[in-house]
Amino acid sequence: MLAWLFRPQCAACAAPADSPLCARCAMSLVELGAACPRCAQPTGEHAVTCRRCAREPLPVDRVACAWRFGGELASAIRRLKFTGASHVARTLAPLWAPLVAAAVADRREASPTGDDALVVPVPLHWRRRWRRGYDHAWLLALHACAIARIAPPLPALRRLRHAPPQSTLAASERRDNLRGAFAVRPGMTRAIAGRAIVLVDDVITTGATLAACARPLRDAGATSVIAVALARAE
Repeated sequence: MLAWLFRPQCAACAAPADSPLCARCAMSLVELGAACPRCAQPTGEHAVTCRRCAREPLPVDRVACAWRFGGELASAIRRLKFTGASHVARTLAPLWAPLVAAAVADRREASPTGDDALVVPVPLHWRRRWRRGYDHAWLLALHACAIARIAPPLPALRRLRHAPPQSTLAASERRDNLRGAFAVRPGMTRAIAGRAIVLVDDVITTGATLAACARPLRDAGATSVIAVALARAE
């Protein structure tokens, strides 16, 4: 009975599955493919810097994403964020844990001291977290780190003010919506100074959220900031 009650489920449709997505839902997965190394914007056949990043790059060293946002992966992420299905974060973790682990390993090799990079999730404002009951990016990072067998994420950032969700705004409004919205938590500056950061979130669209988080991390002394997201929206 317990095996039936707690059987693995597809993150998108909740059908029995032995992988993050059942065979039918997995057919809609699309790998990111060739993309801009600075913002992960798909660029076609070759990975070249996009026009926007050539003109005004994000304040991160690079962005890496596992998949394109859409299909049943988008359904799974919406289940996680808007239906209280917090277990979906654990189910989806294998889809991007290798990317998080690779980013941490890359920064370890580049570090003069050999220290591992710190995994830092993009935080929700406490009001939204209270209403939802959990922070989805924190859970995604926690389970990805566990699968990758790296140190758990560090709650180094806090959101200072409540603002409309980025998904409800036009691209031109997203940067202003998050201006000054994030800060390093009191007491965390010492942990960040001199360390590389792997900043993680569920979905990247314009990169405004990642930019707003990267600035206070750099101001606190982070040597580099690599961003990793589960999916890239266009």
